[in-house]
Amino acid sequence: MSEGSLAIIGMGSNQGDREAILDEAVEILRATPHVHVWTVSRYYETTPVGGPPGQAPFLNAALLTEPVLDPLSLLERLHEVEARLGRVRDERWGARTLDLDLLLYGQEVRRTPQITVPHPRLPFRRFALVPAVEIAPWSLDPLTNMTVNELLASLDRRPSLIAVAAANPDDAGAVELASEVHSRIVQALGAESLRRDALKGDPPSGFPAHPRDRLFAEVRAAAHRMPESKWRQSGLGDRWLAADFALDLELRRAASMEASEPAVDEGRWKGVWNLFTYERAAAAAVDRALTPTFVVLIGREAAAIRDGGFPRPVLVPESSDPAAIVAEAVVACHATRA
Repeated sequence: MSEGSLAIIGMGSNQGDREAILDEAVEILRATPHVHVWTVSRYYETTPVGGPPGQAPFLNAALLTEPVLDPLSLLERLHEVEARLGRVRDERWGARTLDLDLLLYGQEVRRTPQITVPHPRLPFRRFALVPAVEIAPWSLDPLTNMTVNELLASLDRRPSLIAVAAANPDDAGAVELASEVHSRIVQALGAESLRRDALKGDPPSGFPAHPRDRLFAEVRAAAHRMPESKWRQSGLGDRWLAADFALDLELRRAASMEASEPAVDEGRWKGVWNLFTYERAAAAAVDRALTPTFVVLIGREAAAIRDGGFPRPVLVPESSDPAAIVAEAVVACHATRA
């Protein structure tokens, strides 16, 4: 735990006197030793997402706190407050008197059976981000290095884009599963399909011979074919785009490849300049392309890529079943709008 870390706690209730329950939870937390509550957001009424049908609307809020507790101890205190106010954990995403989620704890990243921080679904949940932005818009998500304000702005951008990709393009099983999931998501959302093959075109003359440089050049060419300015004028409105690739992942792969050696007649500095130019040009083109609202990464390496720092929000599916992955991804899409 970093001394002086600030933590954001998300609150929600859709049973009983919701406002009174949230008020009482705030007072209990204010009186909790070693947990200083700096500020509380307004209460926002939101539509339930992902749970059983027929639920009542939620009231959601967020607290900015400065705990003198490690993240797990803080989470245990939150569970104690939930239980004190009648929370029963018998159905995932079901109705509840009180829900207290540890959304962010400074720059801590922990993935254990007992605790996951930052909250894995924070970047997709408008109902969590709106109150978080009210109280601490500058707070950083340590995985994407985006502020909560930037995460919310990404959800506001239209058209929305969900990207589905295999974490490792050499994993044939993951590639096949990602392709199936992409096709099913297009159908489930009524989304406009965007396929990597359609962005290849004919290789321009002068493509570099070295695999690393060539991949950077290919990424740059693909990015130039999907500029954000074009999609803003596409007239899709609130319809989703669904891509079967993630250019940021391709950039990452290219950067991890062995660099080319300058040819003898090029000289050392010309070779270094060429290497620098290919990478920077590809990164600049990707920055101008339509960026994913979030990326669904599939395969054994997905969690490591997410937790190692990735520039876009990443959903790592909890299941390897294609129908379950699609259901989870669709819920995340709905949560970006709710």
